[in-house]
Amino acid sequence: MMSPNRPGAGVVWARVEEGFHVGSQNGVFLGYIDRQPGGAFLAYDGRSRMVGRFEALTAAMAAVTNGQPPQEAEITLTEVRVPAPRTVDGGKVS
Repeated sequence: MMSPNRPGAGVVWARVEEGFHVGSQNGVFLGYIDRQPGGAFLAYDGRSRMVGRFEALTAAMAAVTNGQPPQEAEITLTEVRVPAPRTVDGGKVS
């Protein structure tokens, strides 16, 4: 059994189609790997930024898996209501 603290724990790679793999860790999208016509593998992170070019699929997988920055704080969207401008002198906006 693999320790949950071990690097790579919880990582799953899926071959979506020939030459295209996607990775996730504990349900979080890590990135993808795209095999080029010449045989090289281009690896991208979860934001589609290139991680690197690799000759072996396993090297590309390791780069995507280990190259992840720490998870950023959750983004929260809030609605901010701004009061309408007040009028002075018979409807003129001040």
